[in-house]
Amino acid sequence: MKDRLSSLKSRSILWVITSMLVGIISAYIWSYSGAQWERHLNRSYIAGIVLFENIKMGEQPPQQIEIESLSGQISKLADSGLFRKLPDVAVSDFITQLSLSPGVGDIRNKNSISITLISPDIQYPLANLKINSNTSLSEKFGDVTRMLSSYCSEPILYMQYGDKPWIRVDGNEIWGCDAAPTDYRIISMLLVFLSLIILISFILNTSLAFQSFAEVLSKKGLNKRTGHYKIKGPTELRSMIESINNYLDIEQESLARRATFLSGVSHDLGTPATRLKFRAQTIEDTELRERLNSDIDQMTIMIESVLQYTQSEMKLEELRQISLQSLIEAIVSDFQDANKPVKFVEQESLSVSARTILFNGKPKWLKSKILSAQNVIIYARPLSMQRAITNLIDNALKYGRKANVSLQADSQKAIIIIDDYGDSEPVENLKQLTVPFKRGKNAKNIKGTGIGLAIVSTIAEQHGGNLTFDKWEEGVRAILSIPR
Repeated sequence: MKDRLSSLKSRSILWVITSMLVGIISAYIWSYSGAQWERHLNRSYIAGIVLFENIKMGEQPPQQIEIESLSGQISKLADSGLFRKLPDVAVSDFITQLSLSPGVGDIRNKNSISITLISPDIQYPLANLKINSNTSLSEKFGDVTRMLSSYCSEPILYMQYGDKPWIRVDGNEIWGCDAAPTDYRIISMLLVFLSLIILISFILNTSLAFQSFAEVLSKKGLNKRTGHYKIKGPTELRSMIESINNYLDIEQESLARRATFLSGVSHDLGTPATRLKFRAQTIEDTELRERLNSDIDQMTIMIESVLQYTQSEMKLEELRQISLQSLIEAIVSDFQDANKPVKFVEQESLSVSARTILFNGKPKWLKSKILSAQNVIIYARPLSMQRAITNLIDNALKYGRKANVSLQADSQKAIIIIDDYGDSEPVENLKQLTVPFKRGKNAKNIKGTGIGLAIVSTIAEQHGGNLTFDKWEEGVRAILSIPR
């Protein structure tokens, strides 16, 4: 058992560690992707500063950037701002224009820059371009190239510095879409989502394990192994189930000792009770002799009833599948063989009407075999169930002259109904008679110990069911419900 608990504890810790590792990995990937992206933006920013300084000084551009001076008719079109008519500009291309100068709004300065961005995909949002007026012109141009690298496109940049001719700049190897690093942040988000799923699954599995055991515990008679619950679930639940099983073992052992003691008392009292009966026969007073015999019989019956009640609490039988109707029919047949007025009343099987779609003909009634009482199979302890039904029928015969037994069932439970023809005891008082040795007011002239209904109620609870009472037109109805 300790090995099982240790294994389960290790499994739970493994779940938590796995979730934490996934979370750490996703955080690292997110941080790494962000750092790579920031490095890409800074590279474009620096490339823009270097490019501007090279153009200003008339030097060669940085590597991976191509510069071409415009001449002739193309230069005139650029001077006129007619970039839409340039040969390499398509009709569907987006054109974004801006000017940069050393001072705020000083666009006529000889050191100002005129920039035109041609992109097949994007109209660049210049409002998002945060340029500090106190920075140098080269840094402002670097902010523009940084903005270009923020979007996935292949732009062509036309620029003019002061009164110099227009030039065409192709730096897509630095700020183009293909130059951007792979963004792993989506993968990181998926890993975070996976980590949350692992944690939520672990929490839900733990919660469902406790809820499932609570349902099994509420139906304490339905565990397949007598007196024990299957050990499964998280560590805490397993420890709880193990403690409950240990308690049940102790209780079962205590009941067994009690039953052994009562059995011994019953056996030991049998011999003196028999001697008392023989000695009572020597009493000449007939009335006194009969009273003594009656008291002796009552004492013997009471001891045997207590023994039966204790044995019913012990759940000595294993649960197994039984046909409930077959069991009821066998019990009823035994009573009928003894000339007792007991009858099994079969319930009519439900019928289903069928009608074709194409023809509006007369519906055909199809008998449902599934709903037949012959198919009522339940997990039960056969001898205990037999004792419960027998006690209910005996009770009906004692207080209601005759008994009708019927069986109803659905997918959730099976209901055994015993109708008698007596109305001397109010229904609301019958529930109190399930207490051991509690008898009704109408039981004074009827032999019994007041333990029969207590045994039935105990057996019903052992099977996860209950015993209730109701009135019907001609008497009292006992209802024994057993889950399926």
